[in-house]
Amino acid sequence: MTAGAESDADVASLAQRHAPEVWETALRAAKDQATAVLTRRLTDAILAGAAGPRSGPAPGPDIPQPRPGLCAYAITWSHAQVPENVAGSDVAPAVRLIVHENLALLVAQVDLAAFAGLEHEAGPTDTVAPDSRLAMLARQHDAVIRAIFHDCPALPLRFGTVVRDERAALRLLEERRAEVAEWLARVDGHREWGVRVVRPEPHPESIREVPLEGISGTEYLALRARQLDDGRHAKALARDAVNALHDSLAGCSTDAVQREQPHAFFDAAYLVRQDQEETFHGRIRRLEDDLATAGMTARTTGPWPPYSFAPAQLEVRR
Repeated sequence: MTAGAESDADVASLAQRHAPEVWETALRAAKDQATAVLTRRLTDAILAGAAGPRSGPAPGPDIPQPRPGLCAYAITWSHAQVPENVAGSDVAPAVRLIVHENLALLVAQVDLAAFAGLEHEAGPTDTVAPDSRLAMLARQHDAVIRAIFHDCPALPLRFGTVVRDERAALRLLEERRAEVAEWLARVDGHREWGVRVVRPEPHPESIREVPLEGISGTEYLALRARQLDDGRHAKALARDAVNALHDSLAGCSTDAVQREQPHAFFDAAYLVRQDQEETFHGRIRRLEDDLATAGMTARTTGPWPPYSFAPAQLEVRR
């Protein structure tokens, strides 16, 4: 047998017979190396299983992965111009129109991960901090819609409306073409105005404030009845004044919708032709005295894009 041709078994036998201490040292070192190799392989397998199938380096645990999509703002006519300057919006360069026949969908390429978890940012009373991410995105959404509405009629879409890609946008326009064209023609030349009537809550006298000395039980009950009658009369007077206001404003509007507001006695939106807006505001001024007599104040907001008059069935996946 030539030098270097010994088998592993021959080497192990020689080492055990002639150098047992060397054998023991080599065996311990081999076990340590095997343990290290096996540990590395098990670690890689565990990490790969936790991350799932992937084609590149694993992302950091706290870094959300980009999810591209199209944020949809409004539907308008195909001849509309893309707004160049959108105040308060950082998506202006990305805003574009996807056109199908005579309609167009105003969209912008966004990272849909930016919308994740927004439903948790409102407090228990649906209040949102002015500097929150939700408030910032909502203001941006409104700014884009206002920019297109300034020059062309538009049907605003609800904040957070997204479509996956251009094909989905075209499908939306194709499926709703007749309906959308009818609604766009309806709001053409119109703006939305809001009217809110505020009535401070009365502070009726409590039972403890009714003088108890020197009056009979019958007199006491009669006094309380008059107080209740006065409260009912004041409420009826306020309701009559508000009904007169609403009837008058609806008479010079194309459409009107009343809304529930927890802090308002009355709240409504009106779709008003721009050539009727002077008449609309004149009627509010004429009825202000009647409202004041009933202890109420009217507040007007607008003009707005027709948020309250876009058909709900145009909404797409949130």
